[in-house]
Amino acid sequence: MEECKEQDLMSWLYKKKAGGYSILGVEQTSSSKCLTNMVFPEKYVTRKKAFDQFLSAVDQCIEIPQLEIIRSLNVHVSGAISIWEYTNK
Repeated sequence: MEECKEQDLMSWLYKKKAGGYSILGVEQTSSSKCLTNMVFPEKYVTRKKAFDQFLSAVDQCIEIPQLEIIRSLNVHVSGAISIWEYTNK
């Protein structure tokens, strides 16, 4: 696992894309795929809370299914749910 400083994020993401990684965002959008139906690429980078600048680099957004309309989950909760789903595939 790598960490990247926010000011370096966009250049780091494009470097990863050039290396064959898919960029995934955990965000509710009109074209998000449901996490439980997601087929994860072999190599990917993900970020919770996809801001506008980041969305321009995203290949696919993932949405965590919820019973009601909840606009946001904590980053650690979203990360834990996403990792759990990935490891169960």
